Amino acid sequence: MTLIDTHVHIDFYPDPQKIANQYEKSKIYTLFVTNLPELFKKHYNSFRSFKYVRLCLGYHPQVASEYNFKKELFDELINKTNYIGEVGLDYQSEHIDIKNRQIKAFEYITSPEINKGRIYSIHTRKTEDTVLDILINNKVKHAIFHWYSGKLTTLDKIVDQGYYFSLNSKMLNGIQGNKIIERIPKNQILFETDGPFIKYKNKTIQPNMISEVYLDFNKKIDNFETVIFKIFRRLLTEKDL
Repeated sequence: MTLIDTHVHIDFYPDPQKIANQYEKSKIYTLFVTNLPELFKKHYNSFRSFKYVRLCLGYHPQVASEYNFKKELFDELINKTNYIGEVGLDYQSEHIDIKNRQIKAFEYITSPEINKGRIYSIHTRKTEDTVLDILINNKVKHAIFHWYSGKLTTLDKIVDQGYYFSLNSKMLNGIQGNKIIERIPKNQILFETDGPFIKYKNKTIQPNMISEVYLDFNKKIDNFETVIFKIFRRLLTEKDL
C-alpha cells in the first residue's frame, strides 16, 4: 500500500523518534506539523534526512496567548522546508488582543514573500471565512484544511478555490463529519491521523493502524488509497518550488 498522513504531531508522542522511524520504515508520506518555529528548529537536524517524513514549520493559533510569533526565527527557518503547518486561526475564548495577534501572524505566514507555492496545513476552528479571505488575498495556491468542521456554504467556497481537505477517522463517527466528507469533491481529499490526539478503536492512533483506517474510508470512497495518493502526488508536483 502507498499511504499518506498529511497532519500528525509526531513530537507529542512519548517517543517521537520511534514513531517517525515507523512512518519512514513503512514508507508513509507524512507531514510532521509543529506548533512553534522553536520546535521546528529543535527537531530539524533529527529529521532532515528522512525521505518520507517531512517536517513542517508551524505556529499554532492556540499557542498565541502564551507565545509571541518570532518573525525573525521564522524567516531564518523558512528556506529549510517546503511545508508549513500547523498554522491558522482559532478564536474560542480568546481576548481581542490575542485574536489580532493570531491574524497578524497568519497574514505574515501566508504572505506572498513566504508562501511561494509552499504547502500549508491549516487550522480553522470557527474561523473558516476569515482564513479563506486571507488565503485568497495572499494568493496561496496549496492549502490543506485540516479536520474541517465549519459551514457547508464556506466549504463550497474553499472547494471553488481548489484547496484540499484532510480527513481523519474521527470524522467518520459523526453526522456532521460524514456530511462534510460527502460534500467534498473526491479530487480534493487527503488523509490525516492528527495523532496522537485521535484514538482509533480506543487506542492512540499509530502508523501501523493507518491501513485499517483506510479500509473504513473505502466503505465511503471507492479506491480510497489510490484516489488520495494520486491527489497527494499531484499536489507535490504542482508546487512552484
